Amino acid sequence: MAGIFTNTKNDMRYLFAKKDGLSKKERRRKRRAWGTVIGLILVLIQFVLTVLVLKNAITLDILPLRYMLAITLFLVFVLLFDFITQFSKRKLMGKILAIALSGLMLYSYIFSAKVVDTLSKISGVTTRTDVFDVVVLADDKAESIADTANYTYGYCNMIDADIYESAMGKLEKEDKITPETNLYSDWDAVVSALEKNKDIQVALISEDSLISLQENYVNFSSEIKILGRVEVVSEIELEKSKKVDADDPFVVYLSGDDAFGRAKYTGRSDVNIIAVINPDTKQVLLVTTPRDSYVTITTDDGRSGLDKLTHASNSGLDNSIIALENIYEGLHIDYYLRINFTGCIDVVDALGGIDVNSSVEFTNGDDAWYENFHFNEGINHLNGEQTLAFVRERHAFARGDFQRGENQEAAITGIINKATSKAILTKYDEVLDAASDMILTNMPTSFITDLVKEQLSDGKSWNIQSYAVTGTPSEPGKGPTGEVYHYKNMSVVYLDDASIAMANDLMSKTMNGDVFNVDEYAEEHINDYK
Repeated sequence: MAGIFTNTKNDMRYLFAKKDGLSKKERRRKRRAWGTVIGLILVLIQFVLTVLVLKNAITLDILPLRYMLAITLFLVFVLLFDFITQFSKRKLMGKILAIALSGLMLYSYIFSAKVVDTLSKISGVTTRTDVFDVVVLADDKAESIADTANYTYGYCNMIDADIYESAMGKLEKEDKITPETNLYSDWDAVVSALEKNKDIQVALISEDSLISLQENYVNFSSEIKILGRVEVVSEIELEKSKKVDADDPFVVYLSGDDAFGRAKYTGRSDVNIIAVINPDTKQVLLVTTPRDSYVTITTDDGRSGLDKLTHASNSGLDNSIIALENIYEGLHIDYYLRINFTGCIDVVDALGGIDVNSSVEFTNGDDAWYENFHFNEGINHLNGEQTLAFVRERHAFARGDFQRGENQEAAITGIINKATSKAILTKYDEVLDAASDMILTNMPTSFITDLVKEQLSDGKSWNIQSYAVTGTPSEPGKGPTGEVYHYKNMSVVYLDDASIAMANDLMSKTMNGDVFNVDEYAEEHINDYK
């Protein structure tokens, strides 16, 4: 070994020697010296990239310890081999390995950095963004917000009054207007005043409230036009979960936002699924609560009353969690995960499509998606748009929202199965890109990486079970008026006490480590809940 280094040291004497004054042997030594220098530079690059990759791997802490040790030992061994060969006759082999490993390390570093960035985006929610539409009657002469400078604005101040005031302040500052304002205690009064076009000529309505108004007032969409919108960003304080051990059973609230674009902390929840997860038994229970459930909801400013479950998160996801914990005795939701419609499309496409088991045959209507897809009873392989149509459709079913809840559970099962399969290994890059703007969660990064580590460690499949809570729909056009948002004649679902009791027991069984089949349990114990 000492002789190898001595020869290299002698070669280095000719590194910068002029070629014209060298013998043939000395020229060979000069070429060997430059070959050694180039090789050492390549090994140095390999060393730097290896250190960066191992640093990110340690920071992420996703790989099980045995995998981490094996990879580290392999990289160190190859690095030492490439270094030593630069002083031997195997220089070329060392260079080739150094280039190959450097390329692999560069890709790994970029990928691991993207993972770190994605996790920080989806789990670092500290602000809420509220979007407000400036609305006038369809035949109004105003064409822009600036044209409303002499108009009187109206809005409902029963909830989130401070945020509406901030929106008005932003309009005044950005659009250079100082309009008069009339405040109303419910949205019915705002709509009535706008239609009369006397006390107010323009309404400031949050996007979430506008969607609900368009549902409750059949002709409202055709009667109005939107001149523009304003965004208000405000800080939110989230209660930090005490659960950090991924080995313990935990509960996640899966919320589906009925909007497109970036996922938001506020906005209606069309999907309300409680996922009870037991990592030890590999059992997952998905419990669906209908979006139209008539339940007690609260707002951040302290209002409380019976209203639709889907309206609860208009003031933030924490209020949907409070509503669900009120429905189910003893339930404590540890984390939330929200995905919007755009996110559903992008994530499923990034996964390469999913297999969904449909309990019925149907074709979706235009309300679910602008294109009509036909779904067979049994297994269907769906892309992103088909999955969105599958989970949004409800008018095609006699069971309406109850069937839609089952379809949502089936789609989530398909996503979990694909995301925990070996096929995901070639899709992580696309999935991360899709998830970065379309998913929000309060799961700590360390908790997410622990879950991935556990899955990589044992690789066992999950037993995914689902249960949909049922109830009685209100008569068409004869529904109640919400006590919080005051929308009249709402289509609601009065939840069945027996169904809630069964859901409570199923969740408790999952948390306690029981492994079971929901259909078999329900058939055997149905009379216990009557």
